[in-house]
Amino acid sequence: MEKKTIIIISSVAAAVVILGGGAATYYTMTQTDAGKAKRVAKNYVANFKVQKFDQVLKNAEAKTVKAYKLKASQPAADMKADFKYFDVTKIDVGALKTKKNSLGNYTFQFTATLTTPIGKIKDQTYSIPVKIVDGKAKIQYSPSLILPDLKKGTDVYIAKDGGERGQILDRNGEVLAGSVETKELQIVPKYFLDDQGNIDETKVDAIATKYNASADDIKKGIEDYKDHPDWGYPVKTLGADDYQGDDDGDGATVVANYQRNYPLGAAAAQLIGYTGAVTKEDIDKDPLLGSNDIIGRDGLELTLDSKLRGKEAIKYQIIDKNGTVIKNLVEQKFVKGQDIKLTIDANVQKNAYEGFNNVPGSGVIETPGTGELLALVSSPSYDPNTLSENYNSISSNPDAPFIARYAKGYAPASTFKQVTAAIGLDNGTLNPSEALTIEGKKWAEYSVTRVNSDTSVNLQTALWHSDNIYFAKQALKIGRETFQDALLKKFTFGKDYDLPIAMKAPSFSNDGKLDSDKQLADTAYGQGQMSVNPIEMVTMYNFLDNDGTIVMPKLLLDAKTTKIENAVKPENAKIILDDEVGVVENSDGYAHNLYNANYKIGAKTGTAEVGNGNQNSLVSVHDIQNKKFSALFIVENSVVDGNDHNPLADHVSKQVVDYLENN
Repeated sequence: MEKKTIIIISSVAAAVVILGGGAATYYTMTQTDAGKAKRVAKNYVANFKVQKFDQVLKNAEAKTVKAYKLKASQPAADMKADFKYFDVTKIDVGALKTKKNSLGNYTFQFTATLTTPIGKIKDQTYSIPVKIVDGKAKIQYSPSLILPDLKKGTDVYIAKDGGERGQILDRNGEVLAGSVETKELQIVPKYFLDDQGNIDETKVDAIATKYNASADDIKKGIEDYKDHPDWGYPVKTLGADDYQGDDDGDGATVVANYQRNYPLGAAAAQLIGYTGAVTKEDIDKDPLLGSNDIIGRDGLELTLDSKLRGKEAIKYQIIDKNGTVIKNLVEQKFVKGQDIKLTIDANVQKNAYEGFNNVPGSGVIETPGTGELLALVSSPSYDPNTLSENYNSISSNPDAPFIARYAKGYAPASTFKQVTAAIGLDNGTLNPSEALTIEGKKWAEYSVTRVNSDTSVNLQTALWHSDNIYFAKQALKIGRETFQDALLKKFTFGKDYDLPIAMKAPSFSNDGKLDSDKQLADTAYGQGQMSVNPIEMVTMYNFLDNDGTIVMPKLLLDAKTTKIENAVKPENAKIILDDEVGVVENSDGYAHNLYNANYKIGAKTGTAEVGNGNQNSLVSVHDIQNKKFSALFIVENSVVDGNDHNPLADHVSKQVVDYLENN
């Protein structure tokens, strides 16, 4: 017992010593001047690291803040704005040191590296003075708290040189989207704002008069960019008769810019797209964008924007009030926008577009052996070179010129009978020489109708006369499971086409299954719930041109060619293709308009019911003689309210088919 008591007493004594040491430490950190300075320094760095700027500067001495004619909240707001301007995403802080100077005050030092989108602003050495005022440690404010090289009369600045955007070229190097150098007037808002943030309209009017610009446009820009008063924003592209001098110090700057031009105009508008000036919203999303940048807004200009833009030359700087560079903090080297070569042939594109004569529809032409898309046409269209002047009339056009119809889903109608025939032949359920006896124009059991009245129908006559009942019966012989399996595994349904074009995968039903024999029968002749765009149609039909192999499409010339080997047996593909010659060569053939004795082509037409007595017209075309091309054309509303309205698809395709065969 006596020994145990001694141990307890000793433990209590040790505890007293430990507590005494803790109290001494607490006293040092809270009561001594050195301790107070160290505590403020530690809190400062901890909050600086996570960019809690209100906390960083809460101990700033009011007297030093007023010396810079700032309100109490302004230092923290300035620090926050500058770091946001540079889009600082991370701050790494080095060791913290605090020392006392000869006047009895303190200074704490640390190094920091600021991570930005263009690189790291490295080894910024901060030296923060702390003064003991009325027993409290107070930070002595100056702009160097934001960045060590900042001082009164200087500011942070991002200097940019966007350079030239990459070109979009056709397969032969013809320009589809290029740039022409222009001169652009930019305004820097801070030169037009007084100390209260009001616009000096006298200065605005002087610049407007000098450059033949709109004073209202200048004022609007100043208002929009008040949060970034050092940024230059575009006002107008200067014409040859406008003053183009760049006079320092007046807030106006003339910079070289590049205006996009589109040599094919309306013929390739939906495919190539267009660009537009950067907006404040764009900059808020991507701080590396500058107000004089242009970015893709639609088509390939949008989907390939990052490659076309490349990297602009960017410098994060500290400048004085005259714009003189005090220091470059970090720099991104200029990387020219990439030139992108497409598989498109400008002449084929132009001829295909002209054939439509503004009738709503689409044409897709490819080289079947490689999958290279030679033309992607959508009609009606618009001229991207004059889009800004004509935007209202284009957007109000009921035929919707902005829609890229080559990527829009349609019922493929009777053109799809090429696929049904192939599945039946490969499955062994369709004998091409066997004739089915079909009475009348309607199969009541499945509500399938046909145009012709043939009573003895084999594969050849069914293709020539586009017999819906014949193909519906053949699909039922195949069976739902087998038919669906072939569509998914061999004919690209549900498959990603991996093109730089916004488009959905082809589908044969709303839920991905053929739920009934009625749905199977309708699918056999391209109706039912089918949704397939013209690119997908021309792709799944090119097995006819490739001895049974489907070659997937590509639009970028350097993209890899991918294939679905042996989608159809070669001998069966030949049977179908040989039968389609008659659709063109026979005087009563549904695509006889395409006939020319100098070359041999096959075709399969289609008429898609779209409701209310309206119909779309389609034609699938195959160059049998040279295998130079395969094509799919669709014309919307060939029939309206039961009456002929727009020309048939084989008529609008005639111009480009003749061009392709003769060139």
